[in-house]
Amino acid sequence: MKKEKWLLSFIFILLALVITMNIIALLIYLFTYLLIYFFAKVYFYFVSDVPFEGNLSELARVIKGASLGGGIVGLGCWYASFKNER
Repeated sequence: MKKEKWLLSFIFILLALVITMNIIALLIYLFTYLLIYFFAKVYFYFVSDVPFEGNLSELARVIKGASLGGGIVGLGCWYASFKNER
């Protein structure tokens, strides 16, 4: 494999999987938050007078974890394709 093709495939696979993992994590976080927590918070707001709160630090942790997971999966996929090309 040529040096330019090796580097280009490495960058493409890594970026694609990191971005994909971030999108999946964001969708799951929003789905879970909007459907489950929203109704629970509305119920507690009216029944127990508990105020609404936003939790952006949890979202930041989810995005960091998804980025790390995407990087690990991207490295694994690149290594498998590199090993197959040899």
